[in-house]
Amino acid sequence: MSNVTYRKNEDLKVIKEGWRGNRVEKGRFINLEAHVKHGVGSVLKWRLSRNPQWKEKKEERWDPEIVPLESIDSIYRNALVWLGHNSFYMYLGGKRIMFDPVFGNIPFVKRRSKMPANPDIFQNIDYLLLSHDHYDHMDKKSVKKVCQNSPELTVICGLGVGELIKQWSPKTRVIECGWYQQVEEQGLKITFMPCQHWGKRSASDGGTRLWGAFMVQDSDLSIYYSGDTGYGKHFAEIKHLFGEPHYAMLGIGAYKPRWFMQPNHISPYEALDASAEMGAQMTIPMHYGTFDLSDEPFSDPPTVFAKEAEERDIRINIPKLGEVVYL
Repeated sequence: MSNVTYRKNEDLKVIKEGWRGNRVEKGRFINLEAHVKHGVGSVLKWRLSRNPQWKEKKEERWDPEIVPLESIDSIYRNALVWLGHNSFYMYLGGKRIMFDPVFGNIPFVKRRSKMPANPDIFQNIDYLLLSHDHYDHMDKKSVKKVCQNSPELTVICGLGVGELIKQWSPKTRVIECGWYQQVEEQGLKITFMPCQHWGKRSASDGGTRLWGAFMVQDSDLSIYYSGDTGYGKHFAEIKHLFGEPHYAMLGIGAYKPRWFMQPNHISPYEALDASAEMGAQMTIPMHYGTFDLSDEPFSDPPTVFAKEAEERDIRINIPKLGEVVYL
């Protein structure tokens, strides 16, 4: 097909033998596997359909428990802090790392859980990892604040995302990655990995910026971060390419109704399937309790996840907001 090309960052290492680069069709990145794309009709069908949990959701009064985080200066051992949704602060190998920071509201959706820290405490961040361009993962105001407070920052993101970052913070160093591409420096290996999702920030730019997951490694630990994803063969690859990860950070929320959410968001059950498939030693959930994006009540994902993990005898850790989890 003449309209098919393959893209990667020619300056970066590719860890998968024979990988040509990300497939691009008619200027749009595509997933590894066939992917259901919901149009306006599907969105209207979902919004106009009856939610079987509507009453439970309306009456529920639930928020994640919060442990206020006053400073990151006292975190000098390998650790992880959940900040809500898919936002994390991590200290690994002596470096300060952040994932998908969203400190407040996003367009048309208010933040439901409190931010457990003043965003200004996140100073001198070494690496900012951005999984994709959706507003609930790449918030302009939050990204700009991290960049302003971190003059030596390096942003690592998917192909095409760097153009936005350079508009928001022209002096910030940006490294764009294709899938299976690795940044190795300062004692860390950060690899951009496939996931089953999509990217879009406006009516006309769908698929023009690449989405993905991350594997972060130092000499002692490996941490997998799924980004947003549906279930696919990309989970099974992790063990074969990296060995069994010490930690897997996997989404569990925004998963109902399944007919609509399944292509893009794994359920609590599928998160545990993925954990078992890659052989993760510890699984940490995310993508719940912060933004109301789906039909299930806020308490549903962590409750289902915890119960199912106990039945399957899978080791999990469900952090409180702001809690320092030492790795």
